[in-house]
Amino acid sequence: MRLLAAIIMTAALLFASAPAQKDDRAEVALRAAIDKETVDGDLKGAISKYIKLAQSSNREVAAMALLRAGRCYEKLGDSEARKAYQRLVRDFSDQGDAVKEAQARLAALERAGDLSHPPGITLRKVWGDPFGVVQGSPSPDGRHLSFTDWETGDLAVRDLATGQNRRLTTKGTWKDSEEFALASAISGDGRQVAFSWFNKEKYFELRIMGMDGSQPRVVDGDKGFRDLVEPYQWTADGKQILAALVKGSNEVIRIVLIPAAGGPVRVLKTLARYPWYASLSPDGRFLVYDAPGPGDGKDLDVFLLSVEGGQEIPLVRHPADDCAAIWTPDGKRVLFVSDRTGTDGFWVIDVVDGKPQGSPVLLKGGMERGIRPNGFTREGSFYYSLNTWMHDVYIAEVDLAAGKVLRQPEPVAARFVGSNSVPSWSPDGRWLAYYSQRSDSPGLDAPTLVIHSVETGEERNVPVRPEQLPVPVIWLPDGKSIFVTTWGTPKRDLITNYRVDVQTGDHLFVRSFPYPVPGAGDISPDGKTHFFFSEGEPKLQLRVISCDIETGQQREIARVPDLAGGFPKLKVSPDSKNLALRLSVDGDKWTALRLVPATGGEWRELCRFPQSETAASWDLAWTPDGSSLLMVRGTGKDGMPELWRIPIAGGEPQKTGLSMKGMRFVAAHPDGRRIALDNGGEEGSGEVWVLENFLPGLKSGR
Repeated sequence: MRLLAAIIMTAALLFASAPAQKDDRAEVALRAAIDKETVDGDLKGAISKYIKLAQSSNREVAAMALLRAGRCYEKLGDSEARKAYQRLVRDFSDQGDAVKEAQARLAALERAGDLSHPPGITLRKVWGDPFGVVQGSPSPDGRHLSFTDWETGDLAVRDLATGQNRRLTTKGTWKDSEEFALASAISGDGRQVAFSWFNKEKYFELRIMGMDGSQPRVVDGDKGFRDLVEPYQWTADGKQILAALVKGSNEVIRIVLIPAAGGPVRVLKTLARYPWYASLSPDGRFLVYDAPGPGDGKDLDVFLLSVEGGQEIPLVRHPADDCAAIWTPDGKRVLFVSDRTGTDGFWVIDVVDGKPQGSPVLLKGGMERGIRPNGFTREGSFYYSLNTWMHDVYIAEVDLAAGKVLRQPEPVAARFVGSNSVPSWSPDGRWLAYYSQRSDSPGLDAPTLVIHSVETGEERNVPVRPEQLPVPVIWLPDGKSIFVTTWGTPKRDLITNYRVDVQTGDHLFVRSFPYPVPGAGDISPDGKTHFFFSEGEPKLQLRVISCDIETGQQREIARVPDLAGGFPKLKVSPDSKNLALRLSVDGDKWTALRLVPATGGEWRELCRFPQSETAASWDLAWTPDGSSLLMVRGTGKDGMPELWRIPIAGGEPQKTGLSMKGMRFVAAHPDGRRIALDNGGEEGSGEVWVLENFLPGLKSGR
């Protein structure tokens, strides 16, 4: 960890610490290359810049450029990564931390073997889905893909040959109905699709309908285990559907077989943690799934279960995360995702009569995190989806009063690039907390909470459970504990607050709130009062509640009668006298900023902006002196996000000069100059890919 901290500090503070005479141009160029990689997501363009910088006379810059070039090569699955690391070790022995990191990467690559995939294998993107990860499946002939159209929540299919989408259900708009489809799986004959449906009674049920939208029916609508249902696949005979059922906020998960014609559900396995995927062998004899391994249970392993006998064995066991397992169509192998090389990759292992044969073989390395299998076609093409959002935490320096940027944003983390978000400063400004989706994170929606030392670069991970909402943590005045906001149930109809010790990770339950009204709120600077939203009557009349944390006594201090939905935000002023409210009002056309006295009383509106300028920004922040509010607006060229300052005493909102693509959450350091922010990526960064021509060319690991 100390090594990683040193690497992180090298990247984050390079330009602040280097003497002016030490080739400032090289440092500026490195910053531009890092932006090309982390902000634009252009790995090839970044590599080109890094390789040029490796010739720099500034050896710190050159070494860091080679290190980052190697990681970019790894993400692309390019064996040039090895050469970049070898050159760094050979030519920059004086750059200790960078050399140690390069040596570690070389060792990992040696364990994994060649980065390149077997001859003949092809990997191609078939769709850039505008709604994120696809929880659907391909048809057996590879022509269609089922998915949820999140514009309405309807179940839909995409013609992968023509690019045309067609909705199978017709629920209407979100205003017409809050029902929606979630996961789906097409039958082996390509004629039907099974899908989970969140119904009017606010629970999930499994439904089946024809691929032409005909004959929809509920297969299993038992409320007893319906906080979530996810169908994975149909059995080969088309008579049953393999699915996961979830019950309660403690996430008791059952892997089951549900008869397509209706009838009793057969439970195959009960788990305490939601798997990335589960798959049944073509002959129906064996189930594979991922679950925590032995020890502390942080790392995932792949397990195999005999359906008839019930015997369970570890199919893949390794001190890394091995997950998302799926049987190949021939029933001879299991394909799974592993991060044992440092980045996610596809691996396969031979299986004979329910037993592993030999060692796993690497198919393709350098993949993105968060891979979700969609399934195989009849001919053996493997479809999968992933979320390609790139979001990182940065620190900039700004003269807020003058509207001038003193130091452009620089990334905080050098590792797990593209996976960091929602920063929050500790009260003394010595620590920065942020969420990071890392290989050791417990799931796609359960990131790791990182506490980063601004002084030393040291980082420590705090275990937080269960799934966090994408909102910053709230530091309590002692700087030793934080307030986190989580989904209270798997179906996300409840929001729960915990108080977490940043040293031990101990959780203290505070309270829960019904969604869609957010209960995150804010804590007064003295740590004694929790302010939050609660739904009033009639519906969508928002109440602002003050709660004494010690006694639990609550009282209403204000009402918002014209709320139009969205994700309202509440922040307490540094002097505890006022609450700033960020609200969507007047039919969701405007974002309004209002002030309410913390002791209760009438609110006053500071200003309002078109919703189109503020929809992507969920945050609101006070300046440390309490004179202004900070808010992101998409007012730059082509809607580029810009940071604005809004004086609470009156006057026109002012630009701060800080602008960045995807800027979303912001937090002001106690010194009033440093601004932590994240670039939350572009909405609709999901992709569907297909891996082809790999089954015939596989070599046994024996």
